[in-house]
Amino acid sequence: MAGTAEFDEFVMARSRHLLRIAYLLTGDHALAEDLLQTALVKSWSAWRRINGDPEPYVRQVLLNTYRSWWRRRWNGERPAETLPEQPMAAPQAAVDERDEVWRALGRLSRQQRVVLVLRYFEDLSEAEIAKALDISPGSVKSYAAKGLARLRLDPDLQALPAIDEDAPAGNERLAGVRQRIVQQRRGRLASAAAALAVVLAGITGYAIGPGREPDGLAGVPDFHQGYRITERAQATFAAETGELTFTPSTLDLAFFPACTHSGYEVPLEVKVWVGGNALGAVDCATDGLSFDSRLTPAADTLRAAGVEVGKPVTVTFALDVAYVYTGSSTPVTEPKAEVPADGVLALLVGEAVGFDQVDLPERPAVLPPLDRPAYATGTSVLLTADGPRTATLDWRSGGVRIMARSQTPGVLRLRINGVLVDVTTWWDYEQQTWQSEFAPASDDAKVRGLSAQYPDLLTITVEPEHLTGDWWLAVMPAG
Repeated sequence: MAGTAEFDEFVMARSRHLLRIAYLLTGDHALAEDLLQTALVKSWSAWRRINGDPEPYVRQVLLNTYRSWWRRRWNGERPAETLPEQPMAAPQAAVDERDEVWRALGRLSRQQRVVLVLRYFEDLSEAEIAKALDISPGSVKSYAAKGLARLRLDPDLQALPAIDEDAPAGNERLAGVRQRIVQQRRGRLASAAAALAVVLAGITGYAIGPGREPDGLAGVPDFHQGYRITERAQATFAAETGELTFTPSTLDLAFFPACTHSGYEVPLEVKVWVGGNALGAVDCATDGLSFDSRLTPAADTLRAAGVEVGKPVTVTFALDVAYVYTGSSTPVTEPKAEVPADGVLALLVGEAVGFDQVDLPERPAVLPPLDRPAYATGTSVLLTADGPRTATLDWRSGGVRIMARSQTPGVLRLRINGVLVDVTTWWDYEQQTWQSEFAPASDDAKVRGLSAQYPDLLTITVEPEHLTGDWWLAVMPAG
């Protein structure tokens, strides 16, 4: 097909440049490649509808995907077990301005970094940046001015690593993108089949009652991140709040909030409450509902909120503005526009399931290699299948972000100072990256038996179970 040929030609010709943008945003070769391929797969779905030069469209998708990923409190640091040796620049390159700017760029807030990359690397005008990020031209000027000011004052700079020579060539990247497109099609076929099953069930009189299985959630799988999804609910932005009532059979619960919209002048988030007690929040995306982030309160935390096994409990989820602290003394301006009318809030509730209770898919003859994060600062740790099971995290403040990925089905249990704080489960070979957040100094941590006050050195221990391939688990500051 002509569309396929044009897409292939575009990936071969322009993906190197787009990879550079992705790397400037993420600061990590593996994550940049993942970000670029994800953006290319999303663009393929709309390729025939793109008029003219497709690069601005693909760049916009890449930016939206980046903003969606990093609104989940990713702080730009990369995991490693120990602080890696930094490549030394030649003496004659010691004053290279590009090298000096790099580290300061990584220390900027997410929005400042995006604006400066678009302004000075992509050479977009303020009006074009404003349109791409769905913010006002005045906000673009403000982010650029503050970002440049911080660049000028940043005292701790490092060299800008060159693009990884081992990064996939154009044809290899194209093969990776094609593989993802095939996987996406399979997922859509599964979702369509699930939706068709709901329709047929309604015709035959077996459909679940109104409010229990919203149309937008018909394709949600029955098992997700080690939990059996027992409840699903959604609400529109116009309603602002949704709720569901269920009867738990266990207190080993997980909550998966999500929201999506077409764009807004400030970040939005969905918050979750049980019995009037806040469980946490997840930032909204602009590219569809994503249930990657989960909230897993301790059993005693749920008991304190009035949750009991065998008794009905009501969970509320609501829309809110996600203000991001940037260190500026400038007061935050309240948004003036109405929230997007096309916005949707959603919530899944899951109960933990034993690994042996799920039928696993057939193991592929050849397992694709597992990408690992490339490098990190000393305040992050990386535990891997071929490395130690314990490491020390230099914890300075706030919460920690937990990210994990596996080549095969299995379970990873994470302990901090000997206390179990997170369990991650895979039931397939799709190599999904799961993430969650944990606050070592929170009331929930105290309920679990963890007593920590920053700054402190936390002992991070991972316990793998049933895993028969490569895996990694990273713990880093949540930002």
